[in-house]
Amino acid sequence: MPTSQLLKGKVVLVSGVGPGLGRSCAKAALHHGASVALGDLDGDRLVGIVAELGADPARVLARRFDVGDPAEIERLVAAVGQRWGGLDGLVHVAALDTPMGGLADGDLDDWDRVSRVNVRGTLEVTKATLELLRPGASVVLIGSIGAVRPRAGNLRLAYGASKGALSTAARYLAVELGPRGVRVNTVAPGWKWGPVLAGYVEQLSASTGVSKEEIVEGYRSEAALHDIADDDDVADSVVFFLSDLSRKVSGQTLHVDAGGYIP
Repeated sequence: MPTSQLLKGKVVLVSGVGPGLGRSCAKAALHHGASVALGDLDGDRLVGIVAELGADPARVLARRFDVGDPAEIERLVAAVGQRWGGLDGLVHVAALDTPMGGLADGDLDDWDRVSRVNVRGTLEVTKATLELLRPGASVVLIGSIGAVRPRAGNLRLAYGASKGALSTAARYLAVELGPRGVRVNTVAPGWKWGPVLAGYVEQLSASTGVSKEEIVEGYRSEAALHDIADDDDVADSVVFFLSDLSRKVSGQTLHVDAGGYIP
């Protein structure tokens, strides 16, 4: 049962329900009273996450889908329309964050692959849902601090550029969809504690000999709050954009990074 009514009566589609942020966004939307449609490339993982959420089956719809496959996108969107008749929220989490590196050591084919998922995939899912988005609906894109703050020791050119493109696309979509009453905003995490960062810290510690605790403390010290946001922190900000609390906010980017990036 939901313990909050902030999203009561709303239907939210979360694209990319992996074990980290996607799962947290689905969990938060359910907690605040929404019905939730879940899509992910890994069907077995999706089944496990649905079981873990333990929500009323009437409030959950789950389908395996690939953001690179228009036919699978259409099937998911059609299932949402058939079940609930419309959408009040769309959260784009599906993304590729590899490969690491810059231009000199990179492969432009990898650039195309990252852009295909992170940018075109996001836009294709959004386009497929346009007829379902009700007036007052909210589209939330997941950006990244990497779009505005490159790090010399952690180059991710393809990923950062794709997230920069999404941030720009969000502002254009806010203008285009505004007359429909649809808001479009971006939540941009910085260092975010979860499965991805934990794995990265593990690898970095093994390759450098620096303890995991020392690496994590270094990340903490970079932020104004001397802390690191986690998946649930980011999901709470997504809920803000999905809710009527942000009913007059569109075309904006909210950085959730404990004050690690202050423009």
